Amino acid sequence: MFIDKSVEQGHVCLMPFAPPRNQAVLPPSLEYLDISPATATRRNVVRIRGNGSSDIMAAVPPESALLSSEAANNLDMLPADEDVEMIVSVIERAEQILEEIIERLDMIPQTLFASPEAENAYVRRQVDLHKYIDLLVESGFLRPAHHVRLTALGTESLIVILQPAGTPDKPAPLRFDANLYFKLVDRPGDLLPFTDSAAVVSFASADQLPVRRFLVQAALVQSELELGQKSINVGNMQVDEACRKYLVIQNRSETPLMYAIRKTGSIASGDICFVDSRYGIVRGFDSRKVVFVFSPSLHGAYSEQISIANVLNARGGKKATLKAAVRRQSKFYIQSLRLEFDTLAPGRPSTDVQVLAIKNMTPKTRHLIVKSLLASEDGFSDVGVVLEARFPPNIAAAQPTRLLDRETEEKIESLEQKLKIAVRKNRPEKVEKYQAKLAKLRGSGGGGNGDSDSIQATDAVPDPAGVQIRRLADDTQLEVELPPGGDVSIPVVVTARLADPKVDIKTGANALGTLVVHEVKDKDNVKLVTLAASVVLDQ
Repeated sequence: MFIDKSVEQGHVCLMPFAPPRNQAVLPPSLEYLDISPATATRRNVVRIRGNGSSDIMAAVPPESALLSSEAANNLDMLPADEDVEMIVSVIERAEQILEEIIERLDMIPQTLFASPEAENAYVRRQVDLHKYIDLLVESGFLRPAHHVRLTALGTESLIVILQPAGTPDKPAPLRFDANLYFKLVDRPGDLLPFTDSAAVVSFASADQLPVRRFLVQAALVQSELELGQKSINVGNMQVDEACRKYLVIQNRSETPLMYAIRKTGSIASGDICFVDSRYGIVRGFDSRKVVFVFSPSLHGAYSEQISIANVLNARGGKKATLKAAVRRQSKFYIQSLRLEFDTLAPGRPSTDVQVLAIKNMTPKTRHLIVKSLLASEDGFSDVGVVLEARFPPNIAAAQPTRLLDRETEEKIESLEQKLKIAVRKNRPEKVEKYQAKLAKLRGSGGGGNGDSDSIQATDAVPDPAGVQIRRLADDTQLEVELPPGGDVSIPVVVTARLADPKVDIKTGANALGTLVVHEVKDKDNVKLVTLAASVVLDQ
């Protein structure tokens, strides 16, 4: 029997593979069906996703394959016993997959589920069933049916896959009609269902035999996917900082939308973690917010694409781009990068003492080097005088003060204003609330974050007793060991040195110096503290 479908477009007629009797045939391609290797046990295992989120493994017992004596004589075509068993088990498992596709594949998705987990499992299963259709075709299990041979009183199942090439222009369903034509090309003449011998003679030619038509009808609809924002710019962030964002998935059609969110699989895509499920259904003319957490692990310009696939319309997917400028995380914080001293004369130490406050911003112990640049190393000596820093000998006995970063200071200032308003309006409950927050911020030394869209990595508890200071070069260089979240206040005095005797020094000129702070094992991440003072010449 010959099947003619050249007059129709948009559908494919396929026939399941079956090993014919008394004939050696090429089996389906095994690598597509994800089976165990040929060296495995006799009970070969075929992996297929189950109804849940995990994979289940179904073991299929092997069966003997039927081969003719002619095929047995051809050793090149005759597979080994283990290969025959594997082929038979693969074919049986493929038949089970085909039955599940026919029974459970939905053209219009469901919309009512008992829980989000049930919705996620349903969509994942539908995605898998669509993949299995392509897998069965690519592996050779489903083959194009051009000619079908039927035995006496025999039946054969044909699988018709409808794949419309276009989409309806109007929101209303579009009627679609297709035809399959069947005609006999090789048949016994005495079995033709004609009682009149003249009719048999008139239909002796194959082209004149009656043609049977199989009508395929469908109502074509589409689900239109749109994104509320195709580009999400997070802005400036630090490494290991996290923020919450969301994708808005919109369904612009009446048909329910089944979506699947996919990442590129690159290293950068691992910084994106979806809080909600990546699979779901959006009802007609509705939208859904899908929340995700972005926590960059590398610094630099970040740009990563997120693909949102329309499960029922492969060409209707969209892409969103996530952008951010990720800064290197600051491992330590200096409260002031400029220390102002009173007037002093060249060669004499300053009478006032300034404090260099440093805070450890990480949950690990940090070893820092604090040193003063010498006059020969300093790059700015415009007035001919350079300030050299000295650290008092009793620095180890200096009491560390509580150091607050700029963000914490701004929050304290804002809460103080709110506290004044609450006192003026006689709101005792708010007064207690603001006072508790102020006490917490001032007592913890910062590190907290009240922004609901931001998540801090780790808040370390300061340990002032763990701060250790060692002198490395007289009074000009120190090594400071800061515990997690700890801070230290280092007293600093300066001495004015003549950098260039040829320069005419005038009273009131501004002299500058530099303090360098960096980690012992990281000299690339350096912070400079400027020292400034006015020079007074001796009379």
